[in-house]
Amino acid sequence: MGTLNPIEQQIHDYLKRFPIIFVSVTEVSKNVGHRKWFNADRNWARPILRRLEMDGWVESNPFGEYRLTRPSEDATTFRQALGMPGMTLGNTTIICEDDVTETLENSPGTNQHLRKDF
Repeated sequence: MGTLNPIEQQIHDYLKRFPIIFVSVTEVSKNVGHRKWFNADRNWARPILRRLEMDGWVESNPFGEYRLTRPSEDATTFRQALGMPGMTLGNTTIICEDDVTETLENSPGTNQHLRKDF
């Protein structure tokens, strides 16, 4: 998914207000952009929504309504993965405060009066 042009961004921001429900093309056309666009063509947003769908930004239902693509249910945040035994964290290095304190104390030329409460 690339970057969005200004009207695509407006449509994206509008659909973000309805994360669960599908929104009709007419509603998007009426509430996004200039009112004169809607007065000239009640479905002016359809080609833009189709392009956003092809690019993976939105999804549609069988009725031709759209919503933002929802993240997959198996998507796990980094913080969630930390608490899951056996979950792969990829190329991640975890540094604990104890490791940093120990390294500072054993570093050459380190003064003994360093504070340990970071």
